[in-house]
Amino acid sequence: MWEDNNPLSYDRRSSTSSFRAPGDYSPDAGSDTEPPDFLTRPPRTPPEASADEAGSKHGDEDEDEDEDEDEEYRQQRKDQVYNSRVEQTLLERRDLPIVITDAGKNSEGSGGFIVYTIRTGDLEVRRRYSEFESLRKNLSLLHPCLIVPPIPEKHQVSDYVAAPTSAKENVGIIDHRKRMLGVFLNRCARMRKIREDSVFQRFLDPNASWSEVLHSSPISNLPKQHLRAPPLDPSNPSQAHQYLPLPSASAKLKNVSFSPPSSYNPYFNSYETSTRVYESLLTGSIERVNRRILKRLSELSIDYHELGARYNAFSLSESGDLASAIEKIGQAVDSSYIATEELALVLGSGFAEPLRESAQFAGVVQKVLRYRVLKRVQEEITRDLLQQKRTLLQGLERSEMEARRIERYLHGGSSFESSSAGSVEPSARADDVESIDSGDFPPTHSDTSPPQRSKSISRRSGSLSSSRGAESQKHRKSQSYSPPTTTTGSSSGGFLAKGFGKLNYAIHGMVDVDPERTRRDNIGKTREQLQQLEAAIEAAEKDVKDASKGVLKDLRRFQKGKEEDLKKMMVVYAKCHIEWAKKNLEGWEEAKEEVEKIQAK
Repeated sequence: MWEDNNPLSYDRRSSTSSFRAPGDYSPDAGSDTEPPDFLTRPPRTPPEASADEAGSKHGDEDEDEDEDEDEEYRQQRKDQVYNSRVEQTLLERRDLPIVITDAGKNSEGSGGFIVYTIRTGDLEVRRRYSEFESLRKNLSLLHPCLIVPPIPEKHQVSDYVAAPTSAKENVGIIDHRKRMLGVFLNRCARMRKIREDSVFQRFLDPNASWSEVLHSSPISNLPKQHLRAPPLDPSNPSQAHQYLPLPSASAKLKNVSFSPPSSYNPYFNSYETSTRVYESLLTGSIERVNRRILKRLSELSIDYHELGARYNAFSLSESGDLASAIEKIGQAVDSSYIATEELALVLGSGFAEPLRESAQFAGVVQKVLRYRVLKRVQEEITRDLLQQKRTLLQGLERSEMEARRIERYLHGGSSFESSSAGSVEPSARADDVESIDSGDFPPTHSDTSPPQRSKSISRRSGSLSSSRGAESQKHRKSQSYSPPTTTTGSSSGGFLAKGFGKLNYAIHGMVDVDPERTRRDNIGKTREQLQQLEAAIEAAEKDVKDASKGVLKDLRRFQKGKEEDLKKMMVVYAKCHIEWAKKNLEGWEEAKEEVEKIQAK
């Protein structure tokens, strides 16, 4: 009964909640000294956004509510060309409820899983729980600034340990999922961005294969890292988003006064604090005590059932007015049994389940707020990297200028040396060349080489050095380096030559043979990285601004629904107890009248 008439109403009415958000924040320190209370009223528009948003504030913050769309919008939708019947149904009949009519084992194929039959108007589609889970996950990735409704939890490990074969077929769990999955779909359908999303529409389309949806646009266009995507359109990231750094999941802001404007921060800080307290209250004491109450009510109904049977049996042993009175007492106890059992069931589905959903919503809100914080951390890291690259580029450019200055100085000095090279004695120059060229031969070369060959080499080297100048002598000395020779024999000399050759190769591998080219390559790479980071910082600043506005806007929408849901939960809780008390009172009044008829003898 609860999937068609769930106590969590979707109509929005103003209400007042007694829960107040902690913190003493104010976006306008000069005009408002009271902290913004997210649980009793939506926050005022921050000063930075008032200039361009004040005119359309009311229309923007209620954009996701169906009541604000007038007949002109309906007519515009009717004239639109739709891609599917589901799209037409969702956009033209926005108040149409989505109902899960059945939940049972799959009768098609060899699978033994539970499927849920979803009816949207006259369309029906069957989906598994894992497909619901996949839908919610992808909706969260496609709309990171939206508070996507939660779905019921998976089976606990203890359920499989206690009953491994029947855990998935537990009737209570299946009915619970059936109700809450229906609430999930209806909540999604009442959020305009999700209602118009093709992924949500194809989930309800009986002609769409969910596996094909997962491998097609827009899901297939999502980047692997959701922080490298724009908040408002993650399936269409720009080139600059690829250069954004990825902060860790536990990263924190270094500078809390950093952009976006600090007037936004009190809203999010206060809401995050209040949500954390709210979640701890629901998942802690309230849920624990309510679970104990439901358990005791179930046990009490069983005791009433047993007691009523005893009274009925007792009435058979008596006669007259006494028998009738005892029978009426037994009937009153039976009515108390039925009323108590109904009370436990209604409180479980009408109060405990929405209570648990509210706690899940608090966790979803914290994740959305955390996404915005990570976007701010990402902007902060990008700005730090940009500053580091600018400093590095300045250092490299200074090194390049210094190297060019030294090169010009050396070039001028080498010209001076070449002009004075003719004054050097040829014999000394020949001796130098001979001593250098002697290292060109391997160590196994005989020391008793013919003197004629050495002299000819010296003469050729001398003539060559006189034409090239002193600078060429320096280059030739560096190039003619070879391991030192030995006179101990050809075998030992060859061994040492191999060892020194490997050492020489290793040294040349470590030493930069062309530092000028390396320096210029580093400058080019740094400039390219600097351009990428400049584009990335622009994208990061826009992402933070869009994320702040998008999250704040959806928090306002969510807050109205949360207040109304809390009010409905309390009303359901009170009505259930009133109805339970009325049924008990009626049965016991009849029993009292019958007892008063007893005549003492």
